[in-house]
Amino acid sequence: MTYPVLPIELRHIESFGDCVGEVARERRYLAIVDAFPAEQNALWVAVNRARGNPLYVALDGDRVVGWCEIRRETLPGREHCGTLGVGVRRGFRGAGLGRRLIETAIAAAWQRGFERIELWVRSPNSLAIRLYEKLGFVEEGRRRNAVRLDDGFEDELLMAMMAPVPAGPGVSLTAAAQPWQRETK
Repeated sequence: MTYPVLPIELRHIESFGDCVGEVARERRYLAIVDAFPAEQNALWVAVNRARGNPLYVALDGDRVVGWCEIRRETLPGREHCGTLGVGVRRGFRGAGLGRRLIETAIAAAWQRGFERIELWVRSPNSLAIRLYEKLGFVEEGRRRNAVRLDDGFEDELLMAMMAPVPAGPGVSLTAAAQPWQRETK
């Protein structure tokens, strides 16, 4: 089954909060471990929409089953960067929905002038890490023992990608967008 991926609307806020809470309570994927209050979700959505940040949801009818957001940094000198957050309800994983959400949000971010997108992912989450790599994210660093919950310590990986730039003669789009990956001769 194909689930539509759409920009979030006000009517999605309650279901969005339920979805975030469900994924958070798994205590494996997000920096939070429970849902936010409904008022905080409404404010979060309003602020992201006002700032023009990509925030997309996947729907099963009217029920939010996944989301992806890219929050633009607000500190001076970092406004070109965004941080990606994504989650999909357990019963909807493994069918490419997370990938569709991420690809949609990234495309919107590039159109809105973002130049760098980064994310944090826990090291045991190998499926997500492989997906991020396939999408063009590169590991830039590791925070050792950054998370300590039920299963002990976990490292967090910082991964990032740069906006594609037009390729010049003899330069691939990937090499132009990811200069640290260029081959040296």
